[in-house]
Amino acid sequence: MKKDASSKIIDLKPHHRSSARSKGTSKIEYQEILTAPAWLRILIYSFFGIVIGFYLLSPIWDAETNDVLNLTLCLVFVFILWVLHIFLSLRVTLSGRGIRFGYYLLAKEFRYTDILSAEVFRYQLGDYLGWGIRKGTDGSIMYNVPGDQGIAVKITVREADQRRIYAFSAKRPEVICKKIQSYLKPVPFPGNKARPKKEEAIF
Repeated sequence: MKKDASSKIIDLKPHHRSSARSKGTSKIEYQEILTAPAWLRILIYSFFGIVIGFYLLSPIWDAETNDVLNLTLCLVFVFILWVLHIFLSLRVTLSGRGIRFGYYLLAKEFRYTDILSAEVFRYQLGDYLGWGIRKGTDGSIMYNVPGDQGIAVKITVREADQRRIYAFSAKRPEVICKKIQSYLKPVPFPGNKARPKKEEAIF
């Protein structure tokens, strides 16, 4: 990861799971904010800045230009730039309740009681064919940013009574996985009163 990708450690002290759950604390324990490489951000902002500036200033050298069309195009490019800006930064937050990962207004959040497993995950760009929110060939949903060097965390969760797999870019995946794993316990589906055997999977 490039130097501009930041990781902020707020608290990594071990604590009892029972006490954390009983209090229902939402205190942030660990947080990472990953951003795309500086060269890529500069390239994107410069390109759209030039395009938007061109349409805004075109009436100066072309008196017959369509002002309404130019303004509409400017708004379209501003919207595209705003969308790209959202996907250039990814935040991962671990609290006493659970984990939240994703982008501004586009994030997933799970309680530890709904997480079944967590592991370090290395992937190739071809596995998801791009960056952002992508679906892989194995059915997993990836939240990633350019420049993460193919390093991510993969978690299996129970969502809407189904088993689903999510992955997200991470600078310190081992720390995140260790923190999540300290909270994990078997989670049976509703209505399944039988306790799973030691060698049997929950699903």
